[in-house]
Amino acid sequence: MRVIFVFLFFLGTALLADTDVTSREQFSRLMPGGLPEKLHYNTDRASLELRADDSNCPIFAHGFFELKINEQGDVTSAKDVTISRSANLKGLTATWVRSILMQIHFRPLKLGSKTTSVHTFASVVCQ
Repeated sequence: MRVIFVFLFFLGTALLADTDVTSREQFSRLMPGGLPEKLHYNTDRASLELRADDSNCPIFAHGFFELKINEQGDVTSAKDVTISRSANLKGLTATWVRSILMQIHFRPLKLGSKTTSVHTFASVVCQ
């Protein structure tokens, strides 16, 4: 019984490692100069806007990304979680967008006296 309790305790702390926040809440902690030059955060739409180009980000292409941010405020993972892509429309290049998202820097999230890692989602639109 004790072994099960200890196992569940450690499993529970691992599951609670990230704090889930909305993109609007997370981007309110953006460091000055924390966005790469190509990106703009639209607070009204709660989305990231990229300058459209012909090769990686055709106009009106969009994607949905899961972001993991460490305790220091650096993006450590940007996973494309877009459900579907149209076969006949040219879409954004997810690996190119991912490399840009990995350059974002936030102020760390404090819970009490400790900083914590963050989990959020971001909508990306080419304009």
